[in-house]
Amino acid sequence: MKLNHDCVRSTLLFIEANHKPGIFLQLEQFLNSEELSKFDTDDIKYTLMKLSETKYLHDNIRIVQGKLVYYSTGALTWEGHKFLDTIRDPKVWKTTKTIVSHLESVSITLISNVASKVLENYIQNFLP
Repeated sequence: MKLNHDCVRSTLLFIEANHKPGIFLQLEQFLNSEELSKFDTDDIKYTLMKLSETKYLHDNIRIVQGKLVYYSTGALTWEGHKFLDTIRDPKVWKTTKTIVSHLESVSITLISNVASKVLENYIQNFLP
């Protein structure tokens, strides 16, 4: 299955917006959320499984026979916030996606690097 980068971004935004200290977000909240409703269940589950492999989240996950059966997350990590802050702005995200769309294979690390450059270029426009 291919990782949906829009779903990754939307999922991180959802976690940031809905997390409360001491309360874990559960799988059902992701699957039933309005913010993620444009993605199908498989995309959301796969995104959560892949995000669990990163250093972006404090989460608990159970996979049985290749299927996600339990998921909860308490918060984004420092690295998760850092990545999300790079891709948060809709203009930066749109420009980043346009740039990487010319490539067949794009890693999250590459997306982060491109988004950082795009963000730096936007910032340059505001400097004297």
